[in-house]
Amino acid sequence: MSEYLQFKRKIEQRVEILEETIQELEKLKLVEDETAARWRIHLDHVRTSLEDQLLRIAVVGAVKSGKSTLINALAGTDLLKRGAGIITAFITRIVSNGAPGCWVELKPWAEVLDEINSVSRMLPIYREEAGGKDALDIRSQEDRALLARVLDKMQAESRQVRSGCLDVHFLLLKAYLDGYDTLHHRVGDEINRLEFDEGCLDEHQKYVGFESRSVYTRDMEIHYPLPWGGGRIEIADCQGSDSPNPLHYQLIQQYLLGCHFIIYVIGSRTGLREADFKLLDFIRTLRMFPQTFFVLNADLGVHNSRVDLDALEERVRSELCWLVPNPRLFTFSALYHLTDQAGDSAAERERRHLDIWKEDDALARATEEGFAAFKDHLEQRISGQRTRILLGSGLSRLSMVAANVLDTARAQERFLDENLENLRDSAGRLQSRHNSLRGMLGTLANAVSGINETLRRELDEAVDEYFDIEDGRIVQDTMKMLENYPVDSAYLKDLADTRQVVRSLYLFYLEFRQSLSRYLVERVNLRVIEFAREQEAFLNERLAHSSRALWSLFSTAVGDYRRELASFQIHIQEPVEETEQDWPVLDAVRPPTFSAFLDQGAIGRGMLLMKFGLGRVSRFLSALRSGREKQKVILTREVQNAETMEEAVLLVKAQTGRELLRTFQEYRNNFKYGYLHRILNEATLRLLEDFKARADMTQVDFESLMKRSDAEGEERKAVIESLTRVGQIAEAMVEELGELRYAINLGWLSQEGTASRPAEKP
Repeated sequence: MSEYLQFKRKIEQRVEILEETIQELEKLKLVEDETAARWRIHLDHVRTSLEDQLLRIAVVGAVKSGKSTLINALAGTDLLKRGAGIITAFITRIVSNGAPGCWVELKPWAEVLDEINSVSRMLPIYREEAGGKDALDIRSQEDRALLARVLDKMQAESRQVRSGCLDVHFLLLKAYLDGYDTLHHRVGDEINRLEFDEGCLDEHQKYVGFESRSVYTRDMEIHYPLPWGGGRIEIADCQGSDSPNPLHYQLIQQYLLGCHFIIYVIGSRTGLREADFKLLDFIRTLRMFPQTFFVLNADLGVHNSRVDLDALEERVRSELCWLVPNPRLFTFSALYHLTDQAGDSAAERERRHLDIWKEDDALARATEEGFAAFKDHLEQRISGQRTRILLGSGLSRLSMVAANVLDTARAQERFLDENLENLRDSAGRLQSRHNSLRGMLGTLANAVSGINETLRRELDEAVDEYFDIEDGRIVQDTMKMLENYPVDSAYLKDLADTRQVVRSLYLFYLEFRQSLSRYLVERVNLRVIEFAREQEAFLNERLAHSSRALWSLFSTAVGDYRRELASFQIHIQEPVEETEQDWPVLDAVRPPTFSAFLDQGAIGRGMLLMKFGLGRVSRFLSALRSGREKQKVILTREVQNAETMEEAVLLVKAQTGRELLRTFQEYRNNFKYGYLHRILNEATLRLLEDFKARADMTQVDFESLMKRSDAEGEERKAVIESLTRVGQIAEAMVEELGELRYAINLGWLSQEGTASRPAEKP
């Protein structure tokens, strides 16, 4: 990190020197106010780039793999609650700026009640207990009692267990009920932010370590210094990749779309599992393997020898290689290093384990070397990322300003050597060439506008074809999944008892909806983001090609301008073309996630048609109770039940299919206009502004030159001395910045992997 800080300090010093130089030129009236203001605008951009921008690091992995323990080891203290539950619907973030502290945001009542009612309406038992009650208000004692009865009945009938998994709806409602007495006085009509300073920082753990509090929590941000980060870092403790709740996987996807680095934690007890390969496939789709660090978090109580640890590492590495080329795998025990740093404040049991582990020198050395290598490599990549950002947005502008200051000083010196009559003739001809250069910008603007229109049409065609309702592969595959979704035989068995028909249909709907949600998050989102990356790559390639073509046009105009100036012995710096590394990665705008459009309300409307199907069951049961055609009803009961079940299933699928088609149409428009058009417009605007800035920094202010050309005597001597000094300073800076730029670009060639995405300012 020291190299980056040294580089940053060099840039800061050069900005200060240029500011002093501009002030000197202003004091002697050697530069117009407009020109000085233009220089300062660019210097302000450089200062902005010097501000440490937020770099986001996602820590991902399976439940209980040790993600929180690893983050605590990096922080050097037990900052995060370890082993938090799987119900948390937000990502805990640590930001390394400011004094230690934390804020926790609680959901407003409207959000709490909406979530409770959306979930409870889907429970068969709730509808039986609630009768005609439309909505629950947990603030009502009567409604809390109703909710408690529903949960007790679910537990008694073991409805929270299906295929060996706890029902997340049961857990959610129970957590809301359990946490009401503790938190109801803190929840209000608006979002309530609770602030915790360093003295009570541990209080935040109560909102992630207890499900009865975490369900009321909307968001959380912890502030804690991380000196090794060298600036503002955000580390995100993401949900487990194998969480049974599809929402958790969606949250991971959304965060990964905006992060710069990924730390993938693999628990040594379980190694890689199916959920890991699913998440790895998503990371591959994002093309972020070069920015991913793999940590094999060793349980030294199980793998208690160096030989065992090496064998485990080799096995995990070979499994990773199926998906990841040359994975960066670091093996160590996060608990070992957390306990070691905590010292006497660590739990006694963990201190005893640490003493035992340290008795094996080879084992202790292995984990210490692994942790040191991991931190060193992480620091290097962070430093390189910050340098890359600074080079791309700061160094280029600084070089342009220094070059233009040098050109202005040299031109002024040259004009002072001419007589007034020659100056007027020269200034007229040079102003004409100056106007031609300005006119060329209009030509460039028209060309960029044409590029924008052409690319917009091509992008629209690609999006319309991909999301075509009739022929789009992703739409058709999703609809086929919906149509072919099987009915579990367990539901069919229940049809022998007419009392189970309604319940079976509800259970089918719940399982159907859960499976569909998971399919949309895991499959559709993956394919959509892959398509988004393909369009970004296409856009990058086409814009880079167009940029080179426009640069040729720009260089020709600037070349004519420079040659005209050279005929008067005025030599200006040749503009430096931006390298490909400087071209911005067009993913500052994130592609929308498809599953975000398929909320509970949209799919829940399918229940209306489901009720229509259940109305036929009600008529059948009424006929049975009334005794009309009783014998015939009994004989045909199973057949009618089966037919009713099939009809209701078809109705549910048909309604859901219509919802999905509308969702695809809405998503297509958002993908097109809110995502691709936006990054296209921002990219072409940046392209045009860059050419304009370079044109501004290439031109010489002839009006100012004429005003100072008649200086005589001591005034003339002072002007010449000042211009000579300014020229020497600017010339040395131009040469130094050019060498620095070349050295950094050369250093990139030896770096492994591709560049990460640019950091965003929050």
